[in-house]
This record gives sequence, structure tokens and C-alpha cells, in this order.
Amino acid sequence: MSNEIVETTLFKIKTYYQVANREQITLLKSSVARWNIWRESNPHIDPDFDRVDFNGINLSNANLRKANFQMALLNGANLQGANLTKAFFAGSDLRGANLSETNCQGMKLNDADLGGCIFRQSNLRSIDFSDRDLRGIDFSEADLRKADLRNSNLEKVKFFKADLRKTLFTEANLTEAYLSSAWMQGTNLQRANLSKACLRYTINLTSAQIQSAKIDRNTKVPQYLNIHWSSETDFHCEEKSR
Repeated sequence: MSNEIVETTLFKIKTYYQVANREQITLLKSSVARWNIWRESNPHIDPDFDRVDFNGINLSNANLRKANFQMALLNGANLQGANLTKAFFAGSDLRGANLSETNCQGMKLNDADLGGCIFRQSNLRSIDFSDRDLRGIDFSEADLRKADLRNSNLEKVKFFKADLRKTLFTEANLTEAYLSSAWMQGTNLQRANLSKACLRYTINLTSAQIQSAKIDRNTKVPQYLNIHWSSETDFHCEEKSR
């Protein structure tokens, strides 16, 4: 086959995919309902939205499974209830985006800007959020079982009623974090900073977990635990006798 024929064939293939990609973008922006029907009819196609501007768009309840949003702009976007299973958001701008009630299992967020994101009641089980700046994010009632948040900055993050069983918080900064009523059985708090954090009404939190973390006199622990201070930094935690 001559080089000219090969180049012509490659050009036609590239043109075809560019046209198909533009059509997918137009469809998604115009109607989530029609988009979801199209996804059901074309389950073998993984949408490519690399670097597309979706700022402020309403994509609630959209089927975005395995979609590529690398470097995409989603500032202030509404993704509530969307299926984001195995979606790829590396380097994307998700500042202020609403991802409440989403299925995020297997989602990749490498280097994505998540400032001010909302993940209320979302499925984030086993997600990798390690070494991230997640300050101020709302994870209320989210499923974060076995999630990896090691070494992350979680200052003032809301974990109200979140499922944190077997979640990794090793060396995370949880200063002023709100963990009231969270499930904490098997949660790893080794060397985590819980200064000024609220742990009131947490479920299945143990004295050993508190002992492994860093707290201060402003840390609020559940009523079934007692803290005895021997200095400004040294303490002993024990369960109250029943």
C-alpha cells in the first residue's frame, strides 16, 4: 500500500472521529435524556470530552460511565446523580461542581482541581484521594469505605454521617474536620491531625484509634471515650466503663 493511500485512510479515520466527537458533545449539551438513550444504544463507545468546556452545565443523572474528561472545564457543573463509574477526570477543573449522589467507583481524578466540590451521598468506595488538597469539600453521608486519603489536606472537610469504615487517613490533616455521626469501624487514623476536629456521635470509634492520632484540647470526642491529659501534647484515651 502506498504512503499516499495510507495517509488518505488515516485522514478519513481522523475526520470521522472528530465529527463523531462533535456530535456527542452537541448531544450531551442539548439533552441528557436523549444522551442517555444514545448511551444505551451504543454501550461499546467510550465518550471523549478531552479539554471540552462544560463550565456551569447541568449534567444531572447523565450516564457518563467510562467517559474521558481529561483537562475538561467543569467549573460549577451540576453532575448530581450522574453515573461516573470509571470516568477519567485527570487535570480537569471541577471547582464548585456538584457531584452529590453520584456513583464514582473507579473514577480517576489525578491532578483534578476539586476546590469546593460537593460529594454528598456519593459512592466513593475505594477511591484514591491520597496526597490531595481537599480542603472544605463536603462528603456528608458519602460512602468512603476503604478509600485512600493518606497525607491529604482535609481541613474543614465535612464527613457528617459518612461511611468511613476501613478508610485510610494516615498522616492526613483533619484540622477542624466535621466527622459527627460518621461510621469509623477500622478507620486508620495513624498520625492524622485531628486538632479542633468534631468526632461527636461517631460510631465504633475506639480509644486505640484516638491514641494513634494527634488531637488537642479542642478536639471533640464521642461521649463513650475519655481523654486524660498529662501535658499540652500528651494524653491517654480510654473507653468509659458501662
